[in-house]
Amino acid sequence: MFRLAFLILMLGMLSCKSQKKHNVTDSGNNELTLLVEDGYSGVEEFESMVVRDQKTLNSFFAKINRTRKPGIPVPKVDFAKEMVIVVCAGEQEGIEMPKLLKASENEKEIIFAVENVNPPKKKDNSLISSPFRVYKMPISNKKVIFNR
Repeated sequence: MFRLAFLILMLGMLSCKSQKKHNVTDSGNNELTLLVEDGYSGVEEFESMVVRDQKTLNSFFAKINRTRKPGIPVPKVDFAKEMVIVVCAGEQEGIEMPKLLKASENEKEIIFAVENVNPPKKKDNSLISSPFRVYKMPISNKKVIFNR
């Protein structure tokens, strides 16, 4: 019982503390801009998606904001010029944030590598998280592929 209360308390503290908005370029990759990252998405398995319209982006944020009061604000994106990439790490012990790196690009596709950063120091950590990151990049009609 104490362990469950402690876990709920820790998740509450993490969700408040780790809500971050960024307008910085990620890891020297001048095409990707990190918009939002957080330690809890509610997504149980690894998931990545390309968002090309405001309705889909609103739907994603409605899903992650179901258990938040107040919720994370939906970033403003000009979908005529930009598209959004969402990467959810899925449920895991500790917090390993998913990081998106552009691996390669050709005339038909863009390939991104997904890496986890900030690995936990101990594997016996009982904290369960489901971190996510939201990026924006210039719009492209190329197929987007994610490699884990």
